[in-house]
Amino acid sequence: MKEPEVFIDRIICGDCLEVMKAMPDNSIHLVVTSPPYNLGISYENHDDNLIYADYLNWMRKVWVEVKRILVKGGRFALNIAPTSIKDFRPIHHDFSNQLRDIGMIMRTEIIWYKQTMRRRTAWGSWKSPANPHIVPSWEYVLVFSKDSWTLDSDSKEADITADEFMRFSDGFWYIPPESQRRGHPTPFPEELIYRLIKFYTYKGNIVLDMFGGTGTVAVVAQKTGRHFIHIDISPKYCEIAEQRLKTARMLQEFPLPTGRIGKKAKVSELFSPKAEKHIYGQEKKEKVPQVQLLESKKNYKPSEAKDA
Repeated sequence: MKEPEVFIDRIICGDCLEVMKAMPDNSIHLVVTSPPYNLGISYENHDDNLIYADYLNWMRKVWVEVKRILVKGGRFALNIAPTSIKDFRPIHHDFSNQLRDIGMIMRTEIIWYKQTMRRRTAWGSWKSPANPHIVPSWEYVLVFSKDSWTLDSDSKEADITADEFMRFSDGFWYIPPESQRRGHPTPFPEELIYRLIKFYTYKGNIVLDMFGGTGTVAVVAQKTGRHFIHIDISPKYCEIAEQRLKTARMLQEFPLPTGRIGKKAKVSELFSPKAEKHIYGQEKKEKVPQVQLLESKKNYKPSEAKDA
């Protein structure tokens, strides 16, 4: 088993179970993920059409590793939705039962309202009670804790505002789905991950997504001053995640001007060789002020592991 520093702030391309089994116990503060739904969706490097019993057995193994690597009081936010209409599977119930069965504490469920009804085509029996269909325009975020409701840390590292706390503690979240797919069929919107990270972690905590896709969890963790671990089996998705992180880091060091009259910098200009040389040549100079949502991040220092 490897030290946590090996994994921190890295994009890791590999099988999630193999990578997680190499991670140390009690080392992660928040896990946020949305696993493949087993609907035959065309993912890169993944068979999304398993026999349902095999799918549940595979996911249970993942949940066991999640519990092992979480710190005491660490949280697991699982985005999931019931699947299909004709062959309805309450996958969210199956997963919550599995997680409670292995000893995780179920804290709550958040309703992520996506308002996707405009694209609806499956009405069932139109204007008739014979066999009408309810089509979900929402998904769930099921939230669990390991062994304790409380996550201990220095209260000074809590950075959620009073307004954010009031809004996020209402469990009905209206957040439109992500429009920029970047080659992935089901990417997270950044707002969803931002809320989970700010509500459930302190600055400097470690956030894992073991089905990381194109890197939304890693990017938002970077922007908010948390450490991240991104795992995905697809080299294509991992490459996209690396590029997104590069952009986020560069904007932290050289933010676009805001609130000033005049010519605005173009993002493309930030990635020229001349601009990159300029940015990394400022090490001895005063740091550039950071823009909203781009928080500084301390170097990772492992603390003594507490009993699970």
